Amino acid sequence: MRKIFIIVLAGILWSCDGDPIEAGVVTTIEGRIYDRQNELPFENLKIKVAEYKTHQKSIYMHTEFIQWIDSTYTDQNGDYLLEFETSGRGDLYQFHVESRPNMWDYNNGTFDIPYIGKNSNIDLGLLHLFPVKLVIEMNDIGHLPVTVNPRFYQDVEDINTGSGTVERTIFADKNSDNTVYFSRRLTPNDYEGYTAVIPATHTTELANYNLTLNNSDFVKRE
Repeated sequence: MRKIFIIVLAGILWSCDGDPIEAGVVTTIEGRIYDRQNELPFENLKIKVAEYKTHQKSIYMHTEFIQWIDSTYTDQNGDYLLEFETSGRGDLYQFHVESRPNMWDYNNGTFDIPYIGKNSNIDLGLLHLFPVKLVIEMNDIGHLPVTVNPRFYQDVEDINTGSGTVERTIFADKNSDNTVYFSRRLTPNDYEGYTAVIPATHTTELANYNLTLNNSDFVKRE
């Protein structure tokens, strides 16, 4: 009997929902979004507040998105100020920074709002990325397409031609070397790759980088 009681109690504790925060609670978040490495602010960057409801299922926590509550934009100095009210439906609030191909966010754009009903100052340090045009000479490459994967994740078009010159623009950290990983599939479970190192450009303007891809460059991926 005691064992049954413990099991039932554990089931109750492991299958509970968080209590919603009452409606109308005003919270203010403010701060600055700035690139310290390049000493540049992030201007006109959109910030949105999301409301969630948490559900405890066994040892796992499930988070249910409810709605976007409010939004604002950073000013020319990267400063922002956002005031929002709770709806009474959620118990977890986060603010999200919009994604851009020319910036790198070390936290994937999502930040918890630590104190509901109070003022919080949250400064963020992100990184500006700058354009680099890759001028790629394809030397009779087989097993197309070749995927292009920059160091900082971006959606870059695959290369579908094995010969001739193709161009792809990526965004890179101008102050350090950047890697670009080229990958191709030989069979459904057999891949090869090649990593090219793009030297630091030290410029905010569009830079060009020329490279040649050979079949012998690709190495089997373990």
